Amino acid sequence: MKFEDFKNTLLYRKITKWEDNQITLDNGIEISIEMTDSDCCAYAYGQFKDVVLDAAITNVSDIKYEPWKDEDGWGEYGCKATVTIMHNRNVICKAVGEADAGNGGYYYSIASFVVRILGNEDKEYCHFVGSEDGEEDD
Repeated sequence: MKFEDFKNTLLYRKITKWEDNQITLDNGIEISIEMTDSDCCAYAYGQFKDVVLDAAITNVSDIKYEPWKDEDGWGEYGCKATVTIMHNRNVICKAVGEADAGNGGYYYSIASFVVRILGNEDKEYCHFVGSEDGEEDD
């Protein structure tokens, strides 16, 4: 799933339920932020913050990508990505995910939006950012 498709899944829907890492839309679609891949000791996670349940989603921001370096300054160790969900120009939800490169920065992890559609056991993934360049993955 491309990020643009993910945005279209959210637009004009209403969030009816909120748990730390999952929101449910008025059409029954559940969206969570989960670690979908990792290597060795790397870790990724995400959560939804500051959710307002009484407004339709009218805009979804592009991914705001913030890499961070390891303690020794040897290179990129991980990243934080934020997507803001809005009603008109008011923020009604923030989706925040983090992924790191594990011990010594030699590994990888991927934080993804997981979209679950009622009656369908398959999962579709919309990755926050690419593992190398900060761009959206397919």
